[in-house]
Amino acid sequence: MVKVKDFIFPKYDESIEKELIENGINELYSFGPLQLGKINVIGKGKTGVIALLDENRVIKIRRSDAPKETLEIEAKIQISAYPVAPKVYAYGKNFIIMDYIKGRNLNRNEKIEVITELLRKAKMLEDKGIEHKELVRPYKNVIVSNENKVFIIDYDSASYKEDPLNVTSILSWLNLPLLAIMYKRFRNIDDIIELIKMRE
Repeated sequence: MVKVKDFIFPKYDESIEKELIENGINELYSFGPLQLGKINVIGKGKTGVIALLDENRVIKIRRSDAPKETLEIEAKIQISAYPVAPKVYAYGKNFIIMDYIKGRNLNRNEKIEVITELLRKAKMLEDKGIEHKELVRPYKNVIVSNENKVFIIDYDSASYKEDPLNVTSILSWLNLPLLAIMYKRFRNIDDIIELIKMRE
C-alpha cells in the first residue's frame, strides 16, 4: 500500500490530498500496467488517474492539471449510466470510487455477441439521454470483462442531449457507414443487429 499523496499527478496538490483523506482514502495499491514515477496505476487520462482501491473497487483521482475543476458532473452522469457504466460508490470534487471491471480493452476482432451487446449498451445510453462523445474510438472506452460482459467507461466528455448518438459512432468504427446512416434515420437497433449478423 502506498500513501495517497503519491497518486496525485502530475504534481502534488494539498487540496486533493485533503479531500481524499477526509473521505477515508489514505492508501492505495501500486498496481496496473502504467508507471507514474514510483507507482503503478490502471489508467491515466486528461482529467484523472485510475488506481486500485481494493480487490473490487478503483478510484479516479482528478489530475492537478486537469482542464476540469471537478469530477462531480462526470460522476453524476456515470451514476445515471449504470449498469452500462461501472457502479459508482462515492464521489467528490477530486475523486470517483467505482467498481473495478477486470477484463480487457475492446478490439476489432470481437465475436458478434460482444459487438451486439456493445451496440445495445450504446443504445441504452441514448435512451437515458446520454451522449458519450468518445465512442468513435471505443477500444479506449470499452472494457470487455472476464465474463464477456461489456462496460462503457470514462464519462469525462459525456453530456445529456436531446438526440444523443452513440450507436452511429460504433458503427462508423466498425466501418459500417451505411448502417450508421440507416440507424440515424430509423433508430431501430434490432434491425441493425440483424443486418450485422447476416454479414457474418
